[in-house]
Amino acid sequence: MQNKISYIKRAVRSLKTGCIFCVLLTLTACTGEDINIETVKETEAVPEEMTSEETTRNDPGTIYVYVCGAVENEGVYELSSDSRVTDALDMAGGYREDAFRGYVNLAEKLSDGQRIYIPTEQEVEKNEIVISTGTGDDASKDDNGLIDINKADKEALTTLSGIGDSRAEDIIAYRESSGGFGTIEDIKNVSGIGEATFDRIKDRITVN
Repeated sequence: MQNKISYIKRAVRSLKTGCIFCVLLTLTACTGEDINIETVKETEAVPEEMTSEETTRNDPGTIYVYVCGAVENEGVYELSSDSRVTDALDMAGGYREDAFRGYVNLAEKLSDGQRIYIPTEQEVEKNEIVISTGTGDDASKDDNGLIDINKADKEALTTLSGIGDSRAEDIIAYRESSGGFGTIEDIKNVSGIGEATFDRIKDRITVN
């Protein structure tokens, strides 16, 4: 009995296929046109990984900078790698009321790990901070804006907190007589520069 049922099912399927074929032949004969049977493929979805990779390639990246001094909120901030000093200053809440404006170049492009210090008006008045004209100290700085005490001229050295004209001359005289500084800590060997002064300038100096 089971074999008969299977035989009947196969016969029905064969009959259906034959009918469909006959209909197609009839239509072709009547219209004189070819009938194309196309197989429609599903549109392949774009893998999420590709979209993610494209987003990563377009991402300019992030950097971290330290904003301190006369700002509303000192701290380390994360910004995009194409940011400027003005963007970092905004992140820190802007200038305090006692801040000396104009000490930093707001249009300067930031670099990862950069330290941005905003002095107070009192520091400038006491000559603890000397405003640079921007014409002679660029060669004394490295890529992070740190002052190389082995190369800095008098003008560049006097931009450091607590370093006036006389102390800058002492630094230059010491490095010329000793063959240069091996580490930034060696600057404490210069007469008049103790721990207090060193603590104020250590994050702004380097040796190369």
